[in-house]
Amino acid sequence: MSMPDERPRRSWKELKSNLKAHSKEEVEEISQLAYLVNELVKRRKSLGLTQSEVATRAGITQAQVARVENSHTIPSLETVIKISNALGLKIGFEEAAASSLSVASV
Repeated sequence: MSMPDERPRRSWKELKSNLKAHSKEEVEEISQLAYLVNELVKRRKSLGLTQSEVATRAGITQAQVARVENSHTIPSLETVIKISNALGLKIGFEEAAASSLSVASV
């Protein structure tokens, strides 16, 4: 089921140029998403797949894969999951450092 992405499309370049204006939490979010995208690219290349092959497996267009990989747009979580599934990857969670989490924020 396709879910509409309600947030406006922003580019990595736009985010990077305004990085100092972002809070520590926003910088961490951007860093984590950039890490995910980098891992997807590394996995695709290690499997010897083309963007078109990944797109077919993921049920999206080659242009969408290219935009994600080339950092032209910040991908939706749905797109990241589709690509990760197509590459045989599962997105998981890793516990953050204890100092970055306070009881009040939970």
